[in-house]
Amino acid sequence: MPYPFPSPRDRFHFWWLGVKQFFQSKSVLSNLMLVNIAVWVLMLAVKILVLVGSSLMGNPIHLQAFYYDVFAFHTDYYLALSRPWTIITSLFVHAGFWHLFFNMLMLYVLGKFFLQYKSGKQLLATYLIGGVAGNLLYLLAYHVFPVFAGVVSQSCCVGASGAVMAIMFAVTVYRPHHPINLWFLGRLELKWVALVFVVIDLLGVAGGNAGGHFSHLGGAIYGTLVALWYLYAGKIFNRKPKRKKPKFYYSNTSSRPVSDADFNAQKKRDEERVDAILDKISKDGYGALTTEERDFLYHYKR
Repeated sequence: MPYPFPSPRDRFHFWWLGVKQFFQSKSVLSNLMLVNIAVWVLMLAVKILVLVGSSLMGNPIHLQAFYYDVFAFHTDYYLALSRPWTIITSLFVHAGFWHLFFNMLMLYVLGKFFLQYKSGKQLLATYLIGGVAGNLLYLLAYHVFPVFAGVVSQSCCVGASGAVMAIMFAVTVYRPHHPINLWFLGRLELKWVALVFVVIDLLGVAGGNAGGHFSHLGGAIYGTLVALWYLYAGKIFNRKPKRKKPKFYYSNTSSRPVSDADFNAQKKRDEERVDAILDKISKDGYGALTTEERDFLYHYKR
């Protein structure tokens, strides 16, 4: 007896086909996710190989501190300036599987929403610049608030959360009523989901992961600003003055456009010549016309 609904095996097959088609599309969104996943897999593979090799030699080596030292964005000014690439590389490095999983899940959902209204290049720019904005606010906060004075030289930031928040707030401010379906809450407008996230981040700055929450808020601020640009400033600065197009016509004897005055003068000359040709026909017959006169009369009738 056949299943009334797709079997679990069929569901997995359809899901897997969808995943393959998504990553094979080579869109900006799929490439962003692929880079994040590839970096995590590569770092994990290197970590396992080094740990196994060093353990067999009796001298275990832990790479987590090394990865953070080279790729994470640090709040220490000297480290941040001496490793300028980290302001970008930190957006593709994650602390663990679940950190990567939830960031990529949000990036996929919100990226799909974003691409309904804007281009892939704008998505990439929002991801990168939003992530940089999150890192900069994180750096600024750790040097402005005295509570972080004791840990400012030891703190660093990794993950795509700030970049994802930039995408979330860009699409939320641009289209606040965009619907989103949540498993446990049903159908909501995107603005309410974004509000919950920003409240969590505002409350979380007093917690243990204050840097991460500042990074989220920095991304959210950039996403809001870029959406406002799309809505208002872009329309103002990109507006082109309308030019009044001059009227041009085509004469019967030339394909070159002419102005009103030239057209009327040419039309008068053509009419006078037609009258002369018709007079010639009435006196001597059509056969008396030259080839050039016949062509002129033929084109004038058209």
